[in-house]
Amino acid sequence: MPLEDDFCDIIRKARWGQGLSVADTASAAGIGDLRLQALEAGQMPSAAEVDHLAEVLSLRAGPLRAIATGGAEPPPVATTSPYRVQAVFAHDVGAFAYAVHGPEGDFLVDCGGAVEDLVRSLGRRPDGVLVTHGHHDHVGGLGALPTGVPVYAHPELAGRISGAKALEDGARVFGLTVRHAPGHSGDMLAFVGEGATFVGDTIFAGSLGRAQSPESYPVLLETARRLLTAPDDTRLYCGHGPVTTVGWERGHNAFPIA
Repeated sequence: MPLEDDFCDIIRKARWGQGLSVADTASAAGIGDLRLQALEAGQMPSAAEVDHLAEVLSLRAGPLRAIATGGAEPPPVATTSPYRVQAVFAHDVGAFAYAVHGPEGDFLVDCGGAVEDLVRSLGRRPDGVLVTHGHHDHVGGLGALPTGVPVYAHPELAGRISGAKALEDGARVFGLTVRHAPGHSGDMLAFVGEGATFVGDTIFAGSLGRAQSPESYPVLLETARRLLTAPDDTRLYCGHGPVTTVGWERGHNAFPIA
């Protein structure tokens, strides 16, 4: 599966997160404003442009080069995790959700759409739904769930979802440890288990989700760094794009998180 973010997505996110204008970024990188706009619109960069922009935007040049040339994609990794995970793509919202068989219950992670497919993939009524954050592409399908399925969410979000249970940082649910994960949104959670972490839109393969604001950009970087302290073979189940691993992200993520 191709990466969710390509070169143009990454430089836009990094520039915006640091509060830099097109003009200031282009000048610092030694390229024209129109050329930077073209690169952010998807034109192919030269090797020198990649390196200059990596330096100006504090990105990792090697991984950024690989992404720019289409040479980056996380390989399949065998896992001994007790969590058996089925990814389900909701085409109507363009996001992944997950049907998970775990040692302490069978549950869903996120529910933006394709609810029937999610429940069918699980093969039974879910014991609950874990919500990574409150953006529509992750919660828009909650109303179509079977009646009475419990929903677990960040305290800021739980109050906006009828009957949802609030999860504090460090809580345990279905054998996973809850981690508050601010940066992309103030109500973001990550769910950390043996060999598997559900990261929502904090980390994408090779990239990050968009920071909520320039003020939250350093928070997003720090949140991602904390999630990469797990063992290298831990699978990262992202809200968009392919499944990746902690080890691959340490070596190949274009942002300065490793």
